[in-house]
Amino acid sequence: MAEFDDDRPGIDDPSADPPDDGTGGLRRFAPRRRREEDPYPDTEGTGEVPRSSMRSGPPPPEDEDLAFSGGEDDPPPPRSSRSSRPRSSGARRRSRSRSAGGRGGSRGGGGGAAVLQNPRARLLLGIAFAAILILVITLVVRDCQRDQLEDSYTSYLNDVSAVVTTSADQGQQLRQIINNPRGDNPPQLSQKIRALAGEASGLVDRTEDLDPPGELSSAQRNLVRSLEYRVSGMNSLAENLPALLQSRDEDTKALGIAEVMKRFLTSDVIYTDEFVGPATEALEKDDITGIEVPAGQPFLPNPALASSEGAATLIAGLQRSGPAQGDDAGGAGNLRGTSLVSTEALPSETRLTPGTPQAVQASDQLKWRVTVENGGDFNESGLVVKASFFYPSDPNEVDEKEAQIDEIGSGQTTTVEIAGPTTPVFGEQGTLRIEIDAVSGETNTDNNAAEYPVKITI
Repeated sequence: MAEFDDDRPGIDDPSADPPDDGTGGLRRFAPRRRREEDPYPDTEGTGEVPRSSMRSGPPPPEDEDLAFSGGEDDPPPPRSSRSSRPRSSGARRRSRSRSAGGRGGSRGGGGGAAVLQNPRARLLLGIAFAAILILVITLVVRDCQRDQLEDSYTSYLNDVSAVVTTSADQGQQLRQIINNPRGDNPPQLSQKIRALAGEASGLVDRTEDLDPPGELSSAQRNLVRSLEYRVSGMNSLAENLPALLQSRDEDTKALGIAEVMKRFLTSDVIYTDEFVGPATEALEKDDITGIEVPAGQPFLPNPALASSEGAATLIAGLQRSGPAQGDDAGGAGNLRGTSLVSTEALPSETRLTPGTPQAVQASDQLKWRVTVENGGDFNESGLVVKASFFYPSDPNEVDEKEAQIDEIGSGQTTTVEIAGPTTPVFGEQGTLRIEIDAVSGETNTDNNAAEYPVKITI
């Protein structure tokens, strides 16, 4: 084979012998240095250069005896691909962190949506929402019903209070007619009593229109029945009074009047026992507080008039003829006298009822307000009203106080206030006695006094 000679300039330079440097003519080759470039470029854009998997430290010393046969260089190492290039542990950790964060974010963001995509989960959520909605609606409805119940009790008992007060005023007007200060004859008295009975009948109609709460339906009927007894009593008295007064038998007169007074007394008992009692129990049952059942205002303040003896004291006034002409001869032949109308505990304005226990709250301002009526034909002055308070356990220890009415006109009413007991025993039931001193010429003193069971509480 012919020898090939390349005449290109410098082609033989790599294999030319170097000049003799005194080493025996041998040539030494230094390892070929790689090009100055980043063997591991930051292709992922992390901003950091991966560390080599080789041990760190200074490069190993060159082996001076290293020689290459044939005078040829080692071929350069092949460039490793991205998949085979060693990566630093820090880069691997960061890569895993990013991958894990991406997967975690995917799970966290899609968890709720995955639950809502489950039909069974949607059903359970719907049931739970419906149960909560039903509970809220139930509580709201219950609160509304509670408010309506309290409002119905308040409205109804306020109406009852107005009815009771009006009926008590009618009872006072009846007593004024019976006292007969102008000396009306029996037909005139009957006409006045019948007119008053018509007003009382209208009050019954108004009471029947009241709308009581469900628990007070039976008590409402008893209230109406109580008022009906008063109307019946007045109608009976208006019808029978002329005949009774014409009778010559005093006992017959007294008995006939007493029978009418029994109806008035029965009406008071019905109201106290069959209205106040059930109404109070209904309030307790429904846990209604802050509302009080109106206390009874007696249509017949003096129960003694329901007896023949008590009724006999009314005959003289009913048989009077002509108005009073003065008080000559000590008022002989003319009506003189006062009566106790009502007693209230202040400052609560609690109406007291004879024979009916009543709780009164203790207070520095506790007083008894007494209403007095002058049913006589003359003005009266210097009336003394006494209040005595004692306990059954020690009846001899009596707290007595009094007040004076300077003047009260004929047919008029007035009030006086008397201080309460100085040292009450809280929680123990005591007795309050109110008494009006008789005036000169007064023959009927049964209606001048009354006793009230009272319990003073803290």
